[in-house]
Amino acid sequence: MRTRIHADGFLDISDRRRVRAPGNYRVRVDPAPDGEALAFLLSHTFPGHRKVVRSMTVTDLKQIQLAMWADSVNERMNLVDRTWRRITEPIVPGTASARPKSVQVVRYGTSWAYPLRLRKKNSGKSCSTSI
Repeated sequence: MRTRIHADGFLDISDRRRVRAPGNYRVRVDPAPDGEALAFLLSHTFPGHRKVVRSMTVTDLKQIQLAMWADSVNERMNLVDRTWRRITEPIVPGTASARPKSVQVVRYGTSWAYPLRLRKKNSGKSCSTSI
């Protein structure tokens, strides 16, 4: 992965581990462990109706690792949302009810099971996929 650091006239040198001069750099990111990446991904609620249709690739695991390290919430949610959209597909929700509707159970190993449900939002008009 390549990153570009732009010169904006200010370099914060209070933390010497993060000081980089402007220019291009190659950043090596190791993929997050499968269980940790899956738990991190499923700990977020996403708008829309989707179910998981494929497992995460090495690139997806690297994106989740970057999301775990992200300093801003916006950057973190962008990475997580892109990964979520790559491994899921839209579903037709049917009628919205007051009770959550089970869509799918995502299993990892022999002891972890994450149920995906359709839950009606407070507005009563739309649903979201959640744990």
